[in-house]
This record gives sequence, structure tokens and C-alpha cells, in this order.
Amino acid sequence: MFGKKAAQKLDDTAAALHKVGGKAGDAVANTVLAPIRSRIDTGCTRCARGKCKTH
Repeated sequence: MFGKKAAQKLDDTAAALHKVGGKAGDAVANTVLAPIRSRIDTGCTRCARGKCKTH
């Protein structure tokens, strides 16, 4: 249903929410974006682009 581009956009949006909102941004990302992102069967797209600080 969703592809790698959608996963990339969701990962970038979650990172932006964290950067702007801190813990509140993380809460929003976990509540809203995580259920959608978990349905996309692909790894962290930020790792592949060298932008991930978590993995």
C-alpha cells in the first residue's frame, strides 16, 4: 500500500517533530505516525541516507 517514499516522509516528519517539540513531539509522532509507519515493511530510511542518529 505504501512504499519507500512514504516511509521516508514519515521518518523525516517524526525527526522534525522531535527536533521542534522534544518529548511532546515524540509523543505526537508515536501516537499518530508510528501506527502508519509500522505497516510499511522497510527499515529506517534515515539510516540509509546517513541522517539517523539513533541506529
